Amino acid sequence: MNIFQSILALLLILQLGGCAKPLQPDNYVERISSTWLDANRFVVAYPHKSADQQVIDLALLRSAEISLQGGFNYFIVVNTDESVAASADAVPATATEFMMHNGIRYYHTSPASSNTIVCFKRKPQGFAYVALFVKASLRAKYGLDQPAAAI
Repeated sequence: MNIFQSILALLLILQLGGCAKPLQPDNYVERISSTWLDANRFVVAYPHKSADQQVIDLALLRSAEISLQGGFNYFIVVNTDESVAASADAVPATATEFMMHNGIRYYHTSPASSNTIVCFKRKPQGFAYVALFVKASLRAKYGLDQPAAAI
């Protein structure tokens, strides 16, 4: 491959990368992945680490939706590390408190762009997000239940 072809290939790659649509309320379902770890544990993640509040909110919204789709009413965020292999017993640096459920100590952390969540059918002792409330409030915040505007 000559220098011209190399430059052309590089420009094409840069052009295509510039077309990628950033995470927005209208594309969060496609852009935020979910990985099932076991019966009630999931990783919900935006592929790029971000501290943007909208990205964090949309990842939390997706966490609530995944919980509800799995038949769960409550969830907690136990890890915001990018690693999917994190244990609920490992103490994250951002842990604020813990709860015991079925002999497992779960440490709560603040939601981020990547969350490991543990879901529950019944409210566990201590703090837990109410999935239906989180879904409703964040969908309202970002106008996701509004009909499309007429053109």
